[in-house]
Order: sequence, then structure tokens, then C-alpha cells
Amino acid sequence: MPRLLLLTLDFPPTRGGVARYLDALASHFRDTITVVAPREAGARAFDASCGYPVVRRTLIRRWTNPRWFPAVWQLIARKGSYDVAVVSHVLPIGTAAMIAKAFTDKPYAVIVHGMDLALAARNPWKRWLARCVLRGAKLVVANSRATEREARETFEAENVVVAYPPLRGTDLPMPLLAKEGIAGLRLLTVSRLVSRKGHRRVLDAIKALRDAGRGDVVSAYRIVGAGPMEGELRRAARELGLDNVVTFLKEVSDEELGQLYEWADLFVMPTSGEGADREGFGMVYLEAARHGVPSIASRLPGVDEAVLDGKTGVLVPDGDVAALADAIARLKADTKCRHDLGSAARERAMRDFTPDQCFQPLKSLFDSF
Repeated sequence: MPRLLLLTLDFPPTRGGVARYLDALASHFRDTITVVAPREAGARAFDASCGYPVVRRTLIRRWTNPRWFPAVWQLIARKGSYDVAVVSHVLPIGTAAMIAKAFTDKPYAVIVHGMDLALAARNPWKRWLARCVLRGAKLVVANSRATEREARETFEAENVVVAYPPLRGTDLPMPLLAKEGIAGLRLLTVSRLVSRKGHRRVLDAIKALRDAGRGDVVSAYRIVGAGPMEGELRRAARELGLDNVVTFLKEVSDEELGQLYEWADLFVMPTSGEGADREGFGMVYLEAARHGVPSIASRLPGVDEAVLDGKTGVLVPDGDVAALADAIARLKADTKCRHDLGSAARERAMRDFTPDQCFQPLKSLFDSF
């Protein structure tokens, strides 16, 4: 197995899907990998307990030209300590790997997540540069089939493979708790508070159900996360008269998050497909699934791989609040369907999204470098 050097701007203790994905990757290859990531508050405690070596260095400087030159320097200065560079996000860290290869002759692999490709595609210069980076890579790792198609079709990438985000550690088997009898459904969303995640759509759907005389459908909606939309969402909840239904939870521990998944009857995150900031897959749908909680999501590429419509959850048209409200009401009325979806979601998550299942195929590819 070659020695791997993972270079990334997005890594724990930063929270989020990309950081969790890279932590899982590093943990899987812990015996042969070294991570180089930025300094963060809380990094010392994380690095001491993660089980693999992490080096904290500055990778981006505003006053250098280019600003990602420190990332290039890290790859060149450490050329004797690795055989393959693995970088996350095609720009700018992928650019650093491409430039460094001219000096080190070390092959590189690029992990793409969806939004990074969408951002690059919007600008002709960035699209050309990203195409050069991906075509120069020995391997491109995509987090979904949709991201793989984008890499191949828009950026002419070759040697693209899919490695889905895995569930790991405490995300693996735990007893499915029986839900108590309730008057209405308990809804949960876990994400950054940004427009594309669809929190406002859920609020509007709950209001529409109330206006239609179906106030019994939803008894509680908990929103977990922080972000720039928090103030706007709190105002919307008040203006819609949902103060007695909606609870905002800004900071929760992993243990508390697990308890929230156990509490929920439905995980609801109807993300938007507009713009570059879009969902590449949606790890949180699987985190809900392992607790036996079915999801309602938007019918979008990538998301439809995390949530199988009619099998592990329900997909609704992007932006259709009426369809979202109808899906919530149908799953409230049909308890058996809701439980069947949750059971199937859990079974699939436990079977298909272990670290071995997701990352083991990469080992033979790295071995071939």
C-alpha cells in the first residue's frame, strides 16, 4: 500500500459532510495516511484522539500570489514522506497538487463533492483549470454517481470512481427504539442554516397543512444547525404562527444528535437544485436512516442516491411546497408505510454504507499507482 498524504481545507473539528467524509477516509487508511489540514479551534484534542497523524499547517494565505502557494509548498517539502497525494476539492487544492507534481513527480488523486464542480463550471477560466486538474489526476473520487457524471461530462475527467460517504463508529449498529404514541409527526432537519437546505419550505408546508385544517399532522419540528439563515428562519416561524411547533438547536453533541434522530418520525430536508451551492449526496439522510427514520427529500441528482423514492423515503419535486405537505400528510396517515420505509432505510444504510463497503475498492486502485 502506498503512503498517502491527504491535503484538505475542510477537516474536523470543523463539522459538516465533507469533513466527516475525509475523517472516515483517513480513519480507514490510518496505517498509511498523513493528513495536512489548517489549524482550527479544538484541533489539538481531535488530533490526539483520531488515531492517525494530522499535521496542522496554513494552506491558504491572502497575501501570497497565488494564495494557495502554501499548499504547493507543503506537497513539495514533504515529497519524501508520501507516494500519492490525495486532495479534496478540485479548486484550489487540486491546482496545488497539479503544480506540485511538476516538481515532485508524485501522482495525485482528487476527491470531488459536487458543489466544488458546480462552482468551477460557472466560470470559463475556472472550468478550464478544473478540467486540467482532473485530467491530470491519476484518480478522481466522486461522492455520488451524479458527481461522477458531472466530472466526466463537464470536465472530461477520466479514471473516475464513486466512493459513497460511509457511516462509521457510533453511526453503526444500535437498537431501533420503539416510538411512543403521538398526536402528530415529529420532524427533524440537521444541516447548515442556508437557503438551499429547504428549511423555509418545511415551515411553509406545515403552515399549509394547518391552513387546510390538518394541524394534527405535525406536532413538532426541530431544526439543528447554525448558519446565516437563522434569524430569517426564526422570524418566519413567528410570522407563520409556528412558535409552538418549531425549536432551533444551534449546538448539539454527537450523543445529543443521536437522541434527536431517535426522537424523530421523519427526517425532512427538501434541498434546492438551483445555483452552484447544491447537495452532492446528503450524508444526513443516511444518518437518519441508521436510526430507522425515513426521509423526505427533493428529487435531485445525488440526493436520489441517498434516498430511494418509495423504498427508503419519499422524493418530491424541487420547490413544490404542496407536494412536500402532501408527502408529510400521507406518511402521517399511513403508519405502516412510514415504518416500512424506515426499516428499509436502516437495513440499506447498515449493509451498503460501512467504511469497508465504501472505501475498500480504493485500496486496489491506490496499490496500482
